Amino acid sequence: MTPKFASDFACIGSDCTAHCCNTWTVEVDKQTYKTLKKHGDIVIRQLASSTFKLTRKSEKDYASIKMSNNGDCPVLDEKNLCNIHKKCGPKLLPHVCQDYPRTPRWFGEQAEMSMAISCPEVVKNVLYDPEAMMISTVTQYQNELSHGNIRGLTAANLPAYLAFIRDFCFSIALNSELNFEQQLFIIGLFLKQSDSHLNNITRLSELAENFNIMISDGTLLEHFQALPSVSAIKWHFFATQDSFFVTHIYKNKEIPTCNIKKFDDFIECQQMLMRSLNTNEASSNNDNIFIVANPNREHHAYTEILKISQKIIDEHLAEYPHLLNNFLLYSIYNDQFMAHLGKRPTEYFKFLILDILMLKSYLAGIAIQQEKLTKDSVVKLFQSYFRRRQHYPGLLAFMDEKIKEAELQSEYVIFSLLKN
Repeated sequence: MTPKFASDFACIGSDCTAHCCNTWTVEVDKQTYKTLKKHGDIVIRQLASSTFKLTRKSEKDYASIKMSNNGDCPVLDEKNLCNIHKKCGPKLLPHVCQDYPRTPRWFGEQAEMSMAISCPEVVKNVLYDPEAMMISTVTQYQNELSHGNIRGLTAANLPAYLAFIRDFCFSIALNSELNFEQQLFIIGLFLKQSDSHLNNITRLSELAENFNIMISDGTLLEHFQALPSVSAIKWHFFATQDSFFVTHIYKNKEIPTCNIKKFDDFIECQQMLMRSLNTNEASSNNDNIFIVANPNREHHAYTEILKISQKIIDEHLAEYPHLLNNFLLYSIYNDQFMAHLGKRPTEYFKFLILDILMLKSYLAGIAIQQEKLTKDSVVKLFQSYFRRRQHYPGLLAFMDEKIKEAELQSEYVIFSLLKN
């Protein structure tokens, strides 16, 4: 299964705004390591000797590339192109370099090709192509897909309910009579109510039928309309996450702050919102200081920014009306409800809502600072945000902890984040 956003992908090399040879952990398999160490080109032999560090963890993880102080891969030339690729061709690249951003996953008996939106070209294809999620099928040998490194859930491990639930969520995301927030609300409520019936397909079918009836008669939209929008809760969720996203990542890292800012597009996006908040801290001229949200502050400035930026954001969405819907369809398809991580569908939904809250908040800051949204600014935010999420899986545990703390007050608290 291959969506159009994946089949259309082509790396743009040195024109990339956030090349993937920066701050990644690059494993080198044993065969590649030994071949490059004995290569006929002396430059390649020297690069392998000076930049590869032996780990001997496994055949696939036999060595790793030692990144330079600013996070760049030392194999790159002055145009950010790979010397190994130039001199030896793609087949002698480490497997991760050959495969990224492709991420094939099993879903039962079929493999589904997807791509990581930590890559800006993938983000552009996913968000801005109206046909991004049009799917075609091809037949390939298993070892042709990411060197056989296909994750996900095979037929033996795929829960019986997952395909049914995913199909229902797709149907809601494709319902053009619902707006983005209404789609999320209905999906979230269905996942929550289905959580105690996951092993009963008959009951899930009845629940889905009831939901479709309540969509048609307007009952679910009335429930959505009655949802409260609690600004203080929204701010607390955002500020807690923002502080962790910025400060936790660089803890104990021996990298100068000025260099971090240079290669971290996320910080650039995040700081636009901090400047928009117009706090005393944000007015600092010290280039070596990150400003982060303070959960203990009042929410009023944040709430006002979300309000006044909405017109600018709506103008961009009017020009690209499929943008948010594409993101939702991609998430349902690509993430597979995080079942491979042992998550239940309703747990996954909460992570999705938090991600959307963070993205919308940073978009608000960008909109205020730049007085408009552009493709480039939206792509930069999505790419850098999910690059951070992909690099630091510990963020999920932190998100989960904060959700559970909030749910001690109300099990439906996550739904209040949906209302503008």
